[in-house]
Amino acid sequence: MNLKRLYLKSWFEEEIVKDKVVFITEKETKIIEKILSNNPFLKEKKHYFIDALDSEENIIWLGKAEYIISTIELPTFFIKKAGQTYIQIINKPDWNANFKRLLLHADYIVKKDAFENLPENFKTLIQGQVLLLENGRLFETKEAAAVKKTKKIIVMYCGGFKNNGITSSALNLMRNLDKEKYQIVVIEKEKLDYYETLNFNKIPNHVIKVQIPGDINIAPNEEEAFLDFHCHPLEHLMKNGPTKFLTEEIKTIYKRELHRVLGDTSIDIAIDFDGYFKYWTLLLASSNSPRKIIYQHNEMMQEYSKKLGKEYKHRADLNIIFPLYNYFDVIVSVSKQTGEVNKEHLKHIIQDTSKMTYIHNLIDYEYILRSAKEKSDIEVSPDTFNFVTMGRLSPEKNHKGLIKAFYQLQKKQSDTQLFIIGLGELEEELKKYVLDLGLEDKVHLLGQLENPFPIIDACDAFVLSSIHEGQPMVLLECLVLQKKIISTNIPGCYSLLKDGYGLLVENTTEELMEGMEKVMLGYDDFKKFDYKAYNKEAGQMLESKLEKE
Repeated sequence: MNLKRLYLKSWFEEEIVKDKVVFITEKETKIIEKILSNNPFLKEKKHYFIDALDSEENIIWLGKAEYIISTIELPTFFIKKAGQTYIQIINKPDWNANFKRLLLHADYIVKKDAFENLPENFKTLIQGQVLLLENGRLFETKEAAAVKKTKKIIVMYCGGFKNNGITSSALNLMRNLDKEKYQIVVIEKEKLDYYETLNFNKIPNHVIKVQIPGDINIAPNEEEAFLDFHCHPLEHLMKNGPTKFLTEEIKTIYKRELHRVLGDTSIDIAIDFDGYFKYWTLLLASSNSPRKIIYQHNEMMQEYSKKLGKEYKHRADLNIIFPLYNYFDVIVSVSKQTGEVNKEHLKHIIQDTSKMTYIHNLIDYEYILRSAKEKSDIEVSPDTFNFVTMGRLSPEKNHKGLIKAFYQLQKKQSDTQLFIIGLGELEEELKKYVLDLGLEDKVHLLGQLENPFPIIDACDAFVLSSIHEGQPMVLLECLVLQKKIISTNIPGCYSLLKDGYGLLVENTTEELMEGMEKVMLGYDDFKKFDYKAYNKEAGQMLESKLEKE
């Protein structure tokens, strides 16, 4: 028996039964009696008591009862239906992702005492009336409880909080944006892996975190269209064109999903800060937010063509995301040059390329400088010239090309070392390559470091060998630390280093090797980076795009 399918069938196909009250309770009779005594009008209605949501009859009532009064946690697929009144009674709750989600759906929240351990800022999202159990009379004070909204609500997806520049940039945005003017709500899946959880926990306290339990609700009569859209997006694009790509049927599904996630939360600005995963892009593109922004953190056609082995890493998602650019008000690249490349490559899909712009990534320079002073267990020899790089071990970072260039440098300058910080799908391949070249005592793959800045600061120069980038956060971090930089001359790096902040070289083994040797032998003609002025300008760029022009 599929309880979710039964509920959805009831939700979509059954009419609401007027004056029907469903109590969902684990034999909490005293609490129910208190609710009835405080609200005599409920006694006149038809009652149905449920002590477990484990049968067809019980689950169906969730979709058709006029009043739902629960002392327990309802399923992840529950969405309050138009015409229903949902009352959640708080009785020693576990504030998991689903229970918090339910609070955003409730018309009334009845409690014995304070919301223990519920984050204060999360309470500001709650639209329902909060009542004490002892005098919990419904309907009497609902309008009086309305609080005037003073901040704009930004709902933001950040990319899963992987160990990458997108995560760093997202966290920096949260730390820098005016928290008196904007309330950021970060949405993310419920279960994150170890490193992703560490990064998720770095979110500043003033930001509201909403994690999404369960999966999307799709009506039986929507399944065919949903599968067709997701399995055959290119055919869908050819049939409807880029500006009608998102049909009303698909939009309705994702609007309902956003309602499942955030209840009646009013969104002023929706930001897909990641721009790589179709579920999240569809969720925000379908919202009623008056301002919708999507980011491009790289040269997107290069990302479209990126392979891991024989498989294209992002193509399936980008086949849907590219046409969805037309449903956003602003399309943001993270550097001017990267934006120009994206505009040229995607002008056949994006109807109005004038909404394509760029905003520089923000930095948290105080955090970088403070972190660099911490001690590290990794020893960096003062007797050799030490190069360092940091980034995900994936094809576009071209670590293999860097190691090859370093191998050539070793033939001429043996008193050098290379430290590589990061994890990724190419880790084993790179380890083998290092062994094959006999560089195991010279090239050190350090894996993921909770704090990489002491190592970067201790090394003599940073080298970036990427094939394509948006605006590398790691270069900004190195500029704050006043590191000598050698970087491939690609648009995202050029935009940051072109005025003399780093040494730009062509992306060949010979050029990388010569650039590293040049710096090692004393080249020091680097301009000092004014990170405070840069950050101020980046913040102004961001705020200008958050507001309608």
